[in-house]
Amino acid sequence: MIKKNLANIITVTRIIGTFVMIFCDVLSVPFYIAYIYSGLSDVIDGFIARKLKIESNIGRKLDSVSDLFFYTTMMIKIWPYLVEYLPTYVWVIIWSTLAVRVLLYGYGLYKKHVLISNHTIFNKATGLFMFVLPFMCKNGRLFRKYSVFVSILAAFAALYEVYLVASKEKRR
Repeated sequence: MIKKNLANIITVTRIIGTFVMIFCDVLSVPFYIAYIYSGLSDVIDGFIARKLKIESNIGRKLDSVSDLFFYTTMMIKIWPYLVEYLPTYVWVIIWSTLAVRVLLYGYGLYKKHVLISNHTIFNKATGLFMFVLPFMCKNGRLFRKYSVFVSILAAFAALYEVYLVASKEKRR
């Protein structure tokens, strides 16, 4: 029973780790411990699911929900740094990307009754680079440059996902 659900159990512990982050002072040692655990467990659960051949639809959905919770929590925690260092055009990219994601999720829920979230290489790269973001907060200039790069990558990943969904619809 545990082996069959091991990946999902790890995903649930990531949600718990993310919940712990909420109560930690931003950029403190406890925050980084919970943050690093939550980030590494994201890699580990998928690896274990594939290795043990226990991938499941519920696991994919749980992973997507935990990713959303993790990155939302991270963004809320580093919000003061975002407000201080990001220029307006980066905010336009961020909000536009979020709008595209929300519209894509809405489309999936309305049309297919599922949350569309493809695990593309661009989404994986965005996740990896976003993971590093809180480690950049203490150097404002580097944080700003890095944030520009990550926001552009995230926008590209979202648009690529729209392209994949649209091209799949055309083939039908």
